[in-house]
Amino acid sequence: MTTTTQRRSLRVEENDKNAIVVRLQRNQKDLVQLRTKLNSYRCEPKTHSLFERIESLRSKMDSLSHSNNEIISSLNSKRKIVGVQLDRAKRHLTEFRRLNEGVEEYLNICTGQQSAFF
Repeated sequence: MTTTTQRRSLRVEENDKNAIVVRLQRNQKDLVQLRTKLNSYRCEPKTHSLFERIESLRSKMDSLSHSNNEIISSLNSKRKIVGVQLDRAKRHLTEFRRLNEGVEEYLNICTGQQSAFF
């Protein structure tokens, strides 16, 4: 009875792991696209505060990209504790969403959809 429960638990954990790995791989591609947007001539910072903001976003992108790769490789490794890595990956996905919102906000400011004063 417990072996059946353990197998189900392992299958669910394996499915979660695979879904998270796919999502992290997509996020990696999205990070490349976000960086391309930020490198656009339309997004050149015109004030000191915008310069600081874009540098902060770029730094966060680099950090997320690095940790993204670490999480993917550790989830693909059979030696690591998957549950801990899944929790780390979920926190990472939340951070990615925040970064994406920050980039979108910056892009809106640069394209004149919002006031540049904040």
